[in-house]
Amino acid sequence: MQRYVQQLLMDIADATQNYQEPFAEKKVSLHDWVPAEEEEATAHVRNLCEWTGITPDMLPPASMLGEDELHQLLESIKKMLETYNCHFVLQTEVPEQFQYETIRQNLNQEVKVRQWHMGFFEMCKSGTPSKTCVLGEYCQCAFYEELFSERIVEQLTPEEERSRALEIEVRHIRKKYGDDWMKYYPYHLDKNYDDESGKPYNYGFEDDDENTDWWRK
Repeated sequence: MQRYVQQLLMDIADATQNYQEPFAEKKVSLHDWVPAEEEEATAHVRNLCEWTGITPDMLPPASMLGEDELHQLLESIKKMLETYNCHFVLQTEVPEQFQYETIRQNLNQEVKVRQWHMGFFEMCKSGTPSKTCVLGEYCQCAFYEELFSERIVEQLTPEEERSRALEIEVRHIRKKYGDDWMKYYPYHLDKNYDDESGKPYNYGFEDDDENTDWWRK
């Protein structure tokens, strides 16, 4: 298996390095820019497997791979997807075996060939119920459903609104960054870090009376 994985890594690297810019033959300027909605509607569609030359049957199931092999393949595939403007983006911490299997089982998909805007890898087929995709308990759709379900319309005082925002943001970064979540703590939402005048924590920026409520915007 080790020899096969090394060959597969070379194939993925070749697909990454040999990527041909679809719009290279056309000279463009900023005047050619189009809004995301327009590009979404008019962009050409290509099969990702045909485009890259990498197919699901080339990728061994995660259960057949060692930890290092899994990590190397996952990083190599994600780099390839990024090159093809089909970014694999997660909003929460997800074990690598789930990430790899999600890509492996959904690699054969149609993608928009975008020139101006970022494209994203589809992690499951449209209409798949939450938590029934390959990601299981790490389902990104379920994460967003939970996140937005908390944003109900309420009559809150500014203090209550700020406290609610802190609660939601902390829950979000804990899921996204795992044990490193404190590196991203939203001090500006926590009244315990306000200065003597009651202004939100400003992360070392110059005081600006006009921007003391920037966190609300």
